[in-house]
Amino acid sequence: MTIRHHLSLSAALAASLWAGSLTATEIEGFTEPYRDLEVAASDTGIMASIEVKEGDRVQKDQILGTLDQKLLNATLEIADKNKNAQGRINSAQADIRMKAERAEKLQQLLTRKHASQEEVDRSVVEKEVAQAQLLAVQEELVVRALEYDRIKIQIEQRIVRSPIDGVVVRVHRDIGEFVSGNDPVVAQIVQLDPLIATYSIPTTFTKEIRPNEEVNILIGEGKTATKGTVDYIAPVTDAQSGTIQVKVRVPNPNNTFRSGEKCLLVVKGELPKPEVASPSKGTLPAAKPGSVPVSAPPTAKPAFKTGQLQLGRPQ
Repeated sequence: MTIRHHLSLSAALAASLWAGSLTATEIEGFTEPYRDLEVAASDTGIMASIEVKEGDRVQKDQILGTLDQKLLNATLEIADKNKNAQGRINSAQADIRMKAERAEKLQQLLTRKHASQEEVDRSVVEKEVAQAQLLAVQEELVVRALEYDRIKIQIEQRIVRSPIDGVVVRVHRDIGEFVSGNDPVVAQIVQLDPLIATYSIPTTFTKEIRPNEEVNILIGEGKTATKGTVDYIAPVTDAQSGTIQVKVRVPNPNNTFRSGEKCLLVVKGELPKPEVASPSKGTLPAAKPGSVPVSAPPTAKPAFKTGQLQLGRPQ
């Protein structure tokens, strides 16, 4: 969003409030990241590489760092050879062919009464056993393929990736450091587009603000005007302050606004007017907008008592 667009938006906001003769109140809040994540490794081990530094912008699934993978890489190579081994399956297929041919010949001999029924039955069973052995080899190869996939998943778990598009604000580990299960955090990443503006709003304004409603916001010392969308309204009121927490989602595609800046939410209406205590009538009417309430001056006392001589004045 350009500066000219911000100025135009500020002028349009002021014009709309003036044209409608509305009383607007500016409620102060602050901006914060939409998401603030401490990215952890899902496994333990020695850090083999760190691919980012503080301040880097990262994309979703970008590699932040890796744990040592030497042992798993060697295991993966063994699993790859095992799942592609064809020797046992070729042997089982050849055994089936041989048993099938023998059973067929014995069947022919049986018709000429040169073989017994028992020999034929035995050959049929041997053929079925050979087929079962082939199936067992095929099933074993499937298990080996699954073992290969499991090792690949283990290697992937040792790669730390960014879960969001954001900015790296802190790197907790360096190359050679051990990542334990008790402290697995590798880096901290914040999402700055959009931002979240957080406010504590008096309950009198709850009817003016609704979820998913577009609102006007002024951000920073220069009060740059922009639009936001109400993302969350707390379902309970804070008993001590009598306010409700409201969060507004503010688009920030070009990182124009910074997290932590003061921001003002412009809402219709006025803040409740406090009553001023009076020693004689209980309370005084509240001060008008823009005025400064002052207490009544103390009753003037005489400079001197009756009959007392005042120095410096002729008798």
